[in-house]
Amino acid sequence: MDLVPELDLSTPTPETPPPKRRELYIDAFRGLMVLVMVQGHLFDRLLDPAVREAPWYAFQHMFHGSTAPGFLFASGFVAGLPRAPLSLRASLRRTRRLLFVLAVGYWLHLPWLSLWKTMNEASPRQREILFSCDALQVIAVTQLFVILLQWVVGRRWTLAAAAIALAVTAAAPGVWASDLASHLPEPLAPYLDNSSGSRFPVFPYSAFVLAGTLAGAVLGRVEPRERRRRALGAGIGLLALGTGLALALEGWVDFWGPSPAYVFVRLGGLLLLLLVVEGAARVKVPGIRPLALFGHETLLVYALHLYLLFGGIVTGPSPLGRHDQLGLPAALAVLVLMLPVLLAAAWLWRTAKRRAPREAQLLLVFVTTWFLWEFVMRPW
Repeated sequence: MDLVPELDLSTPTPETPPPKRRELYIDAFRGLMVLVMVQGHLFDRLLDPAVREAPWYAFQHMFHGSTAPGFLFASGFVAGLPRAPLSLRASLRRTRRLLFVLAVGYWLHLPWLSLWKTMNEASPRQREILFSCDALQVIAVTQLFVILLQWVVGRRWTLAAAAIALAVTAAAPGVWASDLASHLPEPLAPYLDNSSGSRFPVFPYSAFVLAGTLAGAVLGRVEPRERRRRALGAGIGLLALGTGLALALEGWVDFWGPSPAYVFVRLGGLLLLLLVVEGAARVKVPGIRPLALFGHETLLVYALHLYLLFGGIVTGPSPLGRHDQLGLPAALAVLVLMLPVLLAAAWLWRTAKRRAPREAQLLLVFVTTWFLWEFVMRPW
């Protein structure tokens, strides 16, 4: 399943022009973010702690700081492509899919396949993990907010979204320092800051999703030459702004935390990387289509790689067991073997959706219903 809703490919009505399929470079960019994320998670999970002390690992870990923002940014890009406001039917369809993404995000954090045991026996640490705001949560809630914004503001939603993204970015240091999260209910507090263990709270990470939707609206709809000109100018400008802010805020705000400088530097780099990926797609670099397949089925790849590395409450322990003391060659070998599995799963699911869309939808409904039944009915 795609991490964000597909464009509406149903029969167009007289008042809505026929939608277009997104271009290859968009999915290839998203696939690159997913691929680097898989590599980072695998190294964190399997490499020997002594290996992770090496200088090269610290460097690659710093490089992977762009993976999460890129994943969030790419998730929003496709959502910004259709012209707003969407029809009521399209909005409801997208809302349903985003709620599914949000549910998957919480499912991945469940300590047990039992509502009653989770409510009565979860430790404070388990509740922190359950309610933490991870990538899927911030993607889903931000894109749900964008749908609402489009209905309220209409065609000027991009200006409103840009203002909100700037406000979220600017307010992040104050929100993190305010201890406001401690005064909110346990399920809501993790959305504000990282005090309860959230890796991607709304402040500031929602700004990356909003920026992605803006990029989709402003860059994704124009002809390629104009898109490249805009992306290059915006990328360089954001890098310069972020660098200047980093120097101005040094000693005041942690660059790797809620700093606005971090947001602007990452967004500038992501726009320039988008140009590189588009160029690779334009000249048909070998491997670009498998990369795009990863990007087309991001939710499936995201959930499957987490199971392969960490296991799950329904699927059982990780197939890799407790192999967390591998050297670099062995970890690279595991990565090389894992990628074809992820690619095959993505291809099979995409093929199933194309050849038997109703059956694929029924399968999702069946699995979701079964899970909810088990989750609610199991006493322990």
